[in-house]
Amino acid sequence: MNYSRLTAGKSRLFASTGAVALSLALFTSPTYAQEQAPAAGDAECIDADGNGICDSEEEGAESAAIIVTGTRISRPTLSSPVPVTSVTPEELTNTGDISLGDALNDLPSLRSTFSQGNSTRFIGTAGLNLLDLRGLGTSRTLVLVNGKRHITASPGDYLVDINTIPVDLLERVDVVTGGNSAVYGSDAVAGVVNFVLKRDFEGISINGQAGISEEGDRATRFISGVYGKNFADGRGNVAIAAEWAKTDPLYFTERDDLTGAYSGRCQFNNVEDGPFYNGYDNEPLCGVRNRAISDGGTIGGLGDGDALIFAPNGNLVIDDGEFIGPFTGNVIGGNGSTLRNTGQLAAGLERYTFNLLAHFDVSDAFRPFVEAKYVHIDAIQEGQPSFFVGGPGYVGGPDMRCDNAFLNAQALGTLQSFGLCTDPATDTFPLSRFNVDFGGRGELHDRDTYRIVGGVEGTFNDDWNYEVSLNYGRLETEMRSLNNLLLFDIDGNPTGFNLAVDAVEDGSGNIVCRVNTDADPSNNDPNCVPLNVFGFGAPSQAALDYVNTTAFRKEWAEQFVALASVSGDMSQLFELPGGPIAFALGGEYREEKAYSAFDDLTASGGTFLNAIQPFDPPKLTVKEAFGEVSVPILANMPFAEELTISGAARVSDYNTATGTVWAYNVQGIYAPIPDIRFRAAYATSVRAPTQSDLYSPASQNFAQLTDPCDSQNIGNNPNRAANCADAGVPTTANAALVAACAGTSFPLALGDPFLNCTARTSSTSFVQGGNPNLTEEKGKSFTAGIVVEPRFIPGLNFTVDYYNIEIEDQIAVLGAQTIINNCYDSPSGISNPFCATVNRDPSTGLFDENEAVIAGGINFASRKTEGIDFDLAYRRTFDNGHRLSFRAIATHLLTLDFFEDPTSPINPNRVKSELGDPDWAASANINYDFGEFDITWSARFLDSMYKSAYENSNRHRGICPSSGSTGSSGGTCTPGELTTLDPLNPDQYEEHKFGAKTYHNLRLNYELPGSDFNFYVGVDNLFDTKPPFGQLGTAGGDPYDTFGRYYYAGFRLEL
Repeated sequence: MNYSRLTAGKSRLFASTGAVALSLALFTSPTYAQEQAPAAGDAECIDADGNGICDSEEEGAESAAIIVTGTRISRPTLSSPVPVTSVTPEELTNTGDISLGDALNDLPSLRSTFSQGNSTRFIGTAGLNLLDLRGLGTSRTLVLVNGKRHITASPGDYLVDINTIPVDLLERVDVVTGGNSAVYGSDAVAGVVNFVLKRDFEGISINGQAGISEEGDRATRFISGVYGKNFADGRGNVAIAAEWAKTDPLYFTERDDLTGAYSGRCQFNNVEDGPFYNGYDNEPLCGVRNRAISDGGTIGGLGDGDALIFAPNGNLVIDDGEFIGPFTGNVIGGNGSTLRNTGQLAAGLERYTFNLLAHFDVSDAFRPFVEAKYVHIDAIQEGQPSFFVGGPGYVGGPDMRCDNAFLNAQALGTLQSFGLCTDPATDTFPLSRFNVDFGGRGELHDRDTYRIVGGVEGTFNDDWNYEVSLNYGRLETEMRSLNNLLLFDIDGNPTGFNLAVDAVEDGSGNIVCRVNTDADPSNNDPNCVPLNVFGFGAPSQAALDYVNTTAFRKEWAEQFVALASVSGDMSQLFELPGGPIAFALGGEYREEKAYSAFDDLTASGGTFLNAIQPFDPPKLTVKEAFGEVSVPILANMPFAEELTISGAARVSDYNTATGTVWAYNVQGIYAPIPDIRFRAAYATSVRAPTQSDLYSPASQNFAQLTDPCDSQNIGNNPNRAANCADAGVPTTANAALVAACAGTSFPLALGDPFLNCTARTSSTSFVQGGNPNLTEEKGKSFTAGIVVEPRFIPGLNFTVDYYNIEIEDQIAVLGAQTIINNCYDSPSGISNPFCATVNRDPSTGLFDENEAVIAGGINFASRKTEGIDFDLAYRRTFDNGHRLSFRAIATHLLTLDFFEDPTSPINPNRVKSELGDPDWAASANINYDFGEFDITWSARFLDSMYKSAYENSNRHRGICPSSGSTGSSGGTCTPGELTTLDPLNPDQYEEHKFGAKTYHNLRLNYELPGSDFNFYVGVDNLFDTKPPFGQLGTAGGDPYDTFGRYYYAGFRLEL
């Protein structure tokens, strides 16, 4: 849960001033400049007047207007009315990253939601590198290539994998903050990231790089080549580029000091044994294991706090781990599972990229062009193994038969000493096992991306331009899910694990599957190999080959876009005092197709993998018309160097419930003198629901669900006891069972959720699917800023921009836990829409094993963010030819609120300063070029962040509860109204925040005299800065570096 956060009431002005001064002092660099300083070794800089600036860049030098991202009207980059951060490939490649997406995610405006270090969190996402502008979600950041849409990496969604973008053909990357749907259409809610490719590359360029961590793992290799040629007296150009890159996976077991794969996890655990303030307290502990499950098999719930664990030899031993506290199943020491001896810190990735760019100017009026690409990506991921939790009432684990042939005499005697297996012929016992020796559930991905753009552009009527283009993209993927436990055949009959785990002796002393010895020969399975699960390493390879299977999934997506536009100005008719009115008009047609399906066995639910039905949605189409106008009111006048107002609008017609929607923007620029420019923009935007939002088939998922009706939870809301009773859940404690459980962490209430002596969580099944009635999300954004380029300090430019973005009618899928809590917390009883989707087993009161909750998307949530961006760049050429450049970017997050409580839509969940969303973030580097040799230092800063929800340790805005109390202070409030509440659990952590982190990088480059050969070496994370306690670079911890100090070397040859 990502509960909200808000900083304490300190002066924002003071905080902004201090942090900016610090960031500029410590992190100044040339990186991410909107106007890039000449690259190291670039000889194309003539400084005849010795003022430190290339003459071509001086005031008065001719500056050709270009199409800047965010508009279809030509204008110089820094005169854009919206904040645009332009980044060159030289800036993005000055570290050891061979992933363009990872380099971009170091920008403060982007959140590392899907990078190489955290793409393994979900099924099917290994290796994807997606962009998330302002932390508003990857689906609300529109990614373009040369101003045009790109085929998705996830069928049914619009998510572009940045791994498919060619590095060597990249001219720059433009990052635009604020809604841009009026110009580009759906999804541009948070902003736009546009990859602009080179148009006239000529020559040969060859690059190579290799790197490895200080630990000797996570090796990377990269090599690329580009050939470009002008022809027909420069009227035509063709460029061909190829890249190969490979990154080794990084496994949990390779970094035990960080993950605790062998030695036990480092994490915060609730250890308080007495009364506590509104929740448990946490202490940092290492060597943590889980007593409830082990790699060899655990038998818990023995009544006196003991747990029995199968040793590798098959004997049962008592787990001697030390209990951490009464409200956790974790121990320090012992033989429980670390739960991390499979899995990865980062996926393995290999990519092959081929690109072609060509154009030929037949005449000014007819200039055909083409872009084509093919990208093949192989990704490898390893996740948790299969597991089963065998206590009664839990999902997924059979009770073991006491006459199992693999159960040795010592183990049987131990069970009997605890009152189990008194009649081995008929009795059973529960077993929980983390099947590490079955193999981690791996994923092997093959992704093929095809894209071709062809069109014609030209000039007519002297100064009008047109473009007509067709854009086709296709994605094809195959996924193999390894070590997937086989449970049932296609007809639902038990097979695989369900048969093999039930082993008996035949009459000849051989251990066989029971099904082959019973009285019914029709159910025999001659292929069944008995499986020994009593002890780590006990299963034979033959048995594993029988119980494990490989699941297959095939997917594809297609995108087709037709675009026609015309732009120009009215100079032939009239001009305003500021110049001619400029305009752009056009139309666009787009269609999206998608398909995804697992093999029939997996889709039927016959394996450990969730049952996922085929996804074959209707084609999504949209027809659009758009227009822009720029009105230059004044120019080149005293106190009015420029005054321009512009606007844009787009109407879109979808073949879904969204129907017809509009988006528009209004923008303005005012420059009283050439040195200072003020800019502001207001925009509305839309995000239309995707095919996945609308048509995803109902599929099975699992989550760790806490039962609100458990004895430890039922008092957390005044409505729960009555609602649980009305739902038929027992609410009377059995004192004898509770007393027997004292001091343990195992449930003894076999079938009665209230009688569990602890609040129980379990991996519980729920069903989730699409909603065809969804409509568009609506966005509003406002940006305002200032651009300073003082003529008295040549080479300096400084921008400050404020942004405010709000999203309404956000599509949100309520979590299963949220649905369950809202069901039993409702003041109106259980006759509410949430309880209608909650299912319990009437015989036990526990959640239904197959369909505990039914969930789907709804247009009800909203989000709001605001902040300030700072951007400083300086470059200078000295008399001796040396050159200095630096650039610093900082973002100060003022607000990030999510409103996702369906019962109280005005109740804010403050996300600001929680993990992943720091108050301050900064990136910077500085480069000094001596001629043949240059050195670059870069740094990235992350402010301190809360360890848990902001509300736990701070007074916060929220809905007054029915009790009318604000909390521990004794304050009163009006129930149901928004008010200021007391901290929920201020002593949850001794220190509420993780400290700030700064990562430093260093790079040295040498150019061989008289040649175009460059050799460089570098080290990232120079001081080997470690992530905070317990953070592995996933979820909220994704901004932190988990790879450690990293060395690399490379070369660049240009001919």
